Amino acid sequence: MGAEGHREAVVVGVDGSEASARALRWALVEARRRCLPVHAIMAWESRAVLAGPGPLLMRPDQTPHDVRERHWQSLNRVARVSLAGATTPELHVELVEGDAAEVLTERSAQAGLLVLGDSGRSRVSEALLGGTALKCIHEARCPVLIVPARMPVGFDEQTSPGAAATDPVLG
Repeated sequence: MGAEGHREAVVVGVDGSEASARALRWALVEARRRCLPVHAIMAWESRAVLAGPGPLLMRPDQTPHDVRERHWQSLNRVARVSLAGATTPELHVELVEGDAAEVLTERSAQAGLLVLGDSGRSRVSEALLGGTALKCIHEARCPVLIVPARMPVGFDEQTSPGAAATDPVLG
């Protein structure tokens, strides 16, 4: 239980990639086993202010409203596919404007676990990109779990007998 008396949640960073969808699927399986809610969070940043009005006249589909709507649709699509018709665990989806690493580390303060996907990129490219995952690992206020790119997801008591005793991540 958290400091406020509510169940700790599993927070998952979703960015529309296959890696984040895999992380969400893993989190849903784990949360179901532990009777915890899942919060799928997608962060987005509006670039329209930086671009100025000229580019928006040329590409009206890049208005903050339209970009936000596309992110919202993507987040809901990933959540729906990942949940695959199941009614548990409790799943909350949230689209938040801001830097992904900052949003996720802020949410980690009320979480029992922060789950992120690993795209399988090299460490060199991750260091060059500044990696949201790397920032979260160093700044999160709860344990951070990175679901590896090659790890099979979808294991649970129904599909894998004895999975509770041989959880490939938590042991």
